[in-house]
Amino acid sequence: MKNTLLLLATLGGQSAAQTLYTASYAGSVYSLGLGKANGTLALSTQSQSTECGASPSWLMLDGANEILYCLNEAIGASNGSITSFNTHGNGSLDVIHNLTVPAGPVMSAMYSAPGVHDHQFFAVAHYETSTVTTYAVDPIRGHFKLLQTFTYNMSAPGPNAARQDAPHPHGVTVDPTGRFVLVPDLGADLVRIYYINPVTGHLKPIDPYVAAPGSGPRHGTFWTPKGSSSTDTNVYFFLVHELDNLLSGFRVSYTERGIHFSKFFEESSFGNATATAPSGSKVAEIAISPENNHIVVSNRLDNTFGQKNDSIAVFSCADASGTSFTGVQFLGLYPAYGSSVRGFDISGKLGLIGIALEGSQKVAVALWNKATGRPGKLLAEKAFDGDIPAVAWEL
Repeated sequence: MKNTLLLLATLGGQSAAQTLYTASYAGSVYSLGLGKANGTLALSTQSQSTECGASPSWLMLDGANEILYCLNEAIGASNGSITSFNTHGNGSLDVIHNLTVPAGPVMSAMYSAPGVHDHQFFAVAHYETSTVTTYAVDPIRGHFKLLQTFTYNMSAPGPNAARQDAPHPHGVTVDPTGRFVLVPDLGADLVRIYYINPVTGHLKPIDPYVAAPGSGPRHGTFWTPKGSSSTDTNVYFFLVHELDNLLSGFRVSYTERGIHFSKFFEESSFGNATATAPSGSKVAEIAISPENNHIVVSNRLDNTFGQKNDSIAVFSCADASGTSFTGVQFLGLYPAYGSSVRGFDISGKLGLIGIALEGSQKVAVALWNKATGRPGKLLAEKAFDGDIPAVAWEL
């Protein structure tokens, strides 16, 4: 209750609302304002745009340059698209640039090259078309162009033939040194790895990490000590597998142009290495908490907290300061306040977690307990037309 009152006081009136961006598979991108209304917190629509395309699936916010990039998965279409928007303090979105791309883009991440000073890059995973693409981007203007295309195939389906009929790149993450891009491939049971050419920014495929057959790697994230000046020591990588609901942990080591993984941990996203996940459940998103001491994972369709009320799992991984790795320990499951958590975004500044509830077709905002590193009380929610795959706080 105390935290809620403090937040209400901080946000003040509707004019001081905090912005949360979200996307709907019904074809719209929204900026939402979280502010005080009649003494309580509420989400209101600040703006709505249909310019991203028919199936907005992922939002990548460049807060420093006030630009939002939106991937259009284009479900059922022959091509997808990527759109950049200027963001504004009042929540409005102005289209900058739109580019047609291979169908099925589902996640992206920015990276840079030390020898390239006039632009940056981003990589995109295309689930439907078994493709990874890269783009050169002017981060100030928000214009971008296609740089590389990698398309993959398989000689035969994987163990889960319905989901592993072809390679399905699903996630993109950049390692702490900024030298490698990792792409978990759910269909091929691989984490594809690319070395970033420091002079050109081009990606070069190197040997992938081979995951367990039928596990379906989905998304990954790195942990390094908070405040450390080194980016290549005490590095850990965590990977969630959608098809077997596992969280895997790896110690990371480097050579000049290589990155290597040594598995030290594996456990169910429900907290027990031998536990059977609820029928039909699928792990989705993973993130390191803003305090840098917890691993946060979303479970879809598990109904742990009642019908159509799924869970968020929290694992500890470091001391309270986030500077010393302590091993991974399951802490518990917490309500997601709806069905099928496709994605979430935690604002350490505000002490809030925004939750994209695909199945419930709504966005929820709950307290984030900075002291314990766990989600808390539901504060506000808003329903939309269409499934909700993504949320992103304005930085």
